[in-house]
Amino acid sequence: MQPPTFVAAWRWWLPLAVLSLVLALLFVDPFAGDWDALDYTTLALKGQPSSMVLGRSLFIFANHALWLGAHALFDLKAEQAYLLFKYAVVAQSPLAVVACWELARQLAADVRAATVAALLVALSPFYIMYSGQAMTEIPAIWLLAVALIIHLHGLRRKNLWLVLAGAALLGACVNVREAALLYAPWLVFAPFVCGWRLRRRELLITALACLTFLLCAGGGFASWWLLDIGLYRKDWHGWVAATRLEAARHPVSLANFGPLLRNFFITAPFALVAFPVAAYREWQLRRRVSPLLALALVGFCANLALIGHYSVVLNQRYLLTGLPGIAPLVAAYLMRVETNIRRNAQRAFLTVTVGLFCVAVLVGQGVYYYQHPVSHTHALTQDYRARLALVPRDAVLLAGSQTVSVQFWRGVGAGEWETIGTGAGWPGAQLSAVIDAHLRAGRRVFLDADPRCWATDGWQLEETQALVALEDQFRFRYLTQTIYEIRPVSDQTAHDAPRLRTLLAAVDQTHLTANSSTQR
Repeated sequence: MQPPTFVAAWRWWLPLAVLSLVLALLFVDPFAGDWDALDYTTLALKGQPSSMVLGRSLFIFANHALWLGAHALFDLKAEQAYLLFKYAVVAQSPLAVVACWELARQLAADVRAATVAALLVALSPFYIMYSGQAMTEIPAIWLLAVALIIHLHGLRRKNLWLVLAGAALLGACVNVREAALLYAPWLVFAPFVCGWRLRRRELLITALACLTFLLCAGGGFASWWLLDIGLYRKDWHGWVAATRLEAARHPVSLANFGPLLRNFFITAPFALVAFPVAAYREWQLRRRVSPLLALALVGFCANLALIGHYSVVLNQRYLLTGLPGIAPLVAAYLMRVETNIRRNAQRAFLTVTVGLFCVAVLVGQGVYYYQHPVSHTHALTQDYRARLALVPRDAVLLAGSQTVSVQFWRGVGAGEWETIGTGAGWPGAQLSAVIDAHLRAGRRVFLDADPRCWATDGWQLEETQALVALEDQFRFRYLTQTIYEIRPVSDQTAHDAPRLRTLLAAVDQTHLTANSSTQR
């Protein structure tokens, strides 16, 4: 009996698409998303690639085209462009799930296993979270799955153009999210696990596919770099310097495997727990490396390879990278085991599906609990425009964690503010000298003393302590809400007290508790 075509199997994948869309809308971010989303939005408006790694150029320029169309047709304002980009990702969320379903169906040759695989993706807390943000995760998964489907079709039919088209799309995916580079080994090994022989034609096609991948992956970045369009090299070197500072603060070590595996588990508990046994059973069943096993190994190794990047400890979403490759193998294994137990494929499918939903609810609740304050921070970024309207358009601001808000609203044309940044942009011991230089140049400098803008965790404590020290070095004039203008000590008209010491209240309370415990 021939398996149903994709269209004929709509009863399997359509509910998955609806589920993914509903979850994306239920948990949509109150603003654009993480700080990267703000950066992507302003860059898309300018039509300029990001300075990060390979520039995210396909994602940014696709959004740029969307913006040009929406602006021409509906007069969409730049300040509202983030809505267009965010809901474009929401719309792609069901498409990515359906693409993962079709990839799993092609590999496992079973609609039930394909549905379980797609559920592993769709119910991942990080997939749901980033389905409602103007970020690259969902578009990258969509393009990755489509590229692998086309490439797999080409391998099985020994069709040169399909193989090259799949490789080209996989290379294009690198320009949405660079982690797609970790799927490059699939292009090398997949032809031979699909039955190709070590003959001249097969080797030549494989080499052409790899070359096509490299050209599509790096061609755009190479063009911007070599031509130095818009002084791109300067921005890129600035990003490299900032990355080195961040890497020094968060060094890569074997200890990072703990957070890596924890985030891997949260991304898809069944995928991590079942993978070792599933891989062994697939090898035992086939007595060779099947396409199903090969892609799963590539996906699993991709996630493990991410430990080499310091930001994986900070950004759990990176662990979505290997999930499209791992999910088909784990789904096929779960279905095979449950079918052997239940002696009925339908009952086995229901059992696995119910288990997936139960685990997703349990894990998802914990993730939502920790994500909820982050969503509030994003909402503050959205509302920060009203606070910025109270200061001069060309002011210099110290806004702590809301520095990204200032940069975003400046990027969409709401003002010309400058910032004394946080993190890599923090001047450290030179903070007072930098402020004094702005004042001597006739610039007005403002401080947002909102406690939500200044943290006391880890390296951020040093910044907050430096901020508190300013109260003894300058005078302050109250403006509104939590905003104070910083004035020279010679300005006798500025006599307000921002009480910056209160920003360290949490630290003081911790020390007090520790001292009390020691005395006892």
